Amino acid sequence: MNGHDTAGATVGRRAEVIAALDSVLDPELDESVMAMGFIESMEIDGGSIDVTFRLPTYWCSANFAWLMATDMKMALETLPWSTAVTVRLVDHFAAQKINRSIANGLDFDAAFGGEARANLQDLRITFREKSFLARQETFLRILLARSDAEHVLLTSISAVTAMAETEESGTARAASRYLQARIWVGLSPDGQAPAFTTARGEPILSDSLQAYIRAGRRIRGAAQANAEMCRLHLAARYEGTGPGEGTALVKRPACLRPPRTGPPGTVCRSVTLSMAAQAEPAHPAPAQDVPLNNT
Repeated sequence: MNGHDTAGATVGRRAEVIAALDSVLDPELDESVMAMGFIESMEIDGGSIDVTFRLPTYWCSANFAWLMATDMKMALETLPWSTAVTVRLVDHFAAQKINRSIANGLDFDAAFGGEARANLQDLRITFREKSFLARQETFLRILLARSDAEHVLLTSISAVTAMAETEESGTARAASRYLQARIWVGLSPDGQAPAFTTARGEPILSDSLQAYIRAGRRIRGAAQANAEMCRLHLAARYEGTGPGEGTALVKRPACLRPPRTGPPGTVCRSVTLSMAAQAEPAHPAPAQDVPLNNT
C-alpha cells in the first residue's frame, strides 16, 4: 500500500471511529458523546484505537461515566479492522477506577466495591424508557401537525419505517430515533404492529393522548435543559475546543474545580492548566460525598 492509499485508509477509519462514537449516548441526556463534545481526542494506529474523553465537571456522576466508557469501547470493538481499543477518561474524580475497570473488563461493582449503591442495568433501563418517551413525544408532535389523533394512533411500524427512509430530514430523523428507542425497550418490530404504545406495549387511548404527550414533553424538556447546562459547563471548562479537537490548554473556572481547604465563597476565576500535567487532586472529597449514583 503506497502513501496515498495509507492516508486514505486512515481517513476512512477515522470516519468509522467517529460514526461509532456518535452512536454512543450519554444515557441521562439522550445525546451522543460526539454531539456533546465529550471526545477530547482519538488516535488510530493500524488496528489500534485510542480515545480520550472528558466530561463537563470533575464531579459528573461516575455511573454515567462508566456506562459511556463501556459503550464506547464496545462500539469501537465492533469495527471489523479494530484489534485493540483503549478508552480513557480524564480530569474526573473517578478516572483511575473507571479506566482500570474498562481496561481489565471489570464491571461497575468490581470497580467501586462498597461505594456502588445502584444497579446499572436498572439505571440503563430507566433512562432508555425516558428516552423512548421523549423521542416518541417529538415524533408524535410532527404527525399530529398533519393529522388527527385517531389516525396517528393507527400508524403501523412499517409506515414509520417508510417515513425514516423517504421523508424530509427532520421527520426522517425523528422516525429513525423513535424506531431505535422502541428496540431499546423491547417492543415488537413487526411491521403491522401499532407504532404508538407505552414503553410496556400498552395501547395509548386517543382521549388520554394529550396528557400522555405532556408527560413526554416534560421528560424531553428536562433532558434538553440538562444537556444545555452540560454544554455550558464544558465550554467554560475547556474553552476554545470542540469535539475531537484535543485540549492542549484547559481553562477551568475555579468554581468548577474540586473543593479544597480554604475560605468559603471563593470567586470563580479562570486558571490555565497543561492537560498533560493534570493529576487527580490532592484533597478528594470524603467517600460519602462521591456522586456515584446521581440520576
